[in-house]
Amino acid sequence: MRELAAVVCASAALLLPAGAAAKTEREVGYTFEQAWPTAVRHLRVDEGFTITEKDEDVGYVVFKLEDDGRVFAGALELVRTERSGRKTIRLVLTIEDRPDYMEASVLDRMEQKLRHEHGDPPPPPEKKPPRKKPSKGKTKP
Repeated sequence: MRELAAVVCASAALLLPAGAAAKTEREVGYTFEQAWPTAVRHLRVDEGFTITEKDEDVGYVVFKLEDDGRVFAGALELVRTERSGRKTIRLVLTIEDRPDYMEASVLDRMEQKLRHEHGDPPPPPEKKPPRKKPSKGKTKP
């Protein structure tokens, strides 16, 4: 009987959603200087979250949100990256004890705000074709 109870408990634990380990990431083609003020304003004004701590030099914002009378902790990191020769930003959003689709929808709206305020991100620089090495040997007339 104990073995059956242990199997049932273990199975239930596997079926339950994971707690606060989730995080959602996006890479956007804007510079840090464009993304930082827009992201902070989006969290505070558009989403209505309470910002409890922020550090522009490091690129993080800690906030809390209220939903159905409960308070949830969250954090946004703006990580400087480079892709195809241009500067980009990776947005990493974590909201504890909330499903990942909530994080994704916040980032969707944040991307829309970035696009609305700054236009489409610039395309990556064109790749230069590799230079051909001169062939050694006889040349044909």
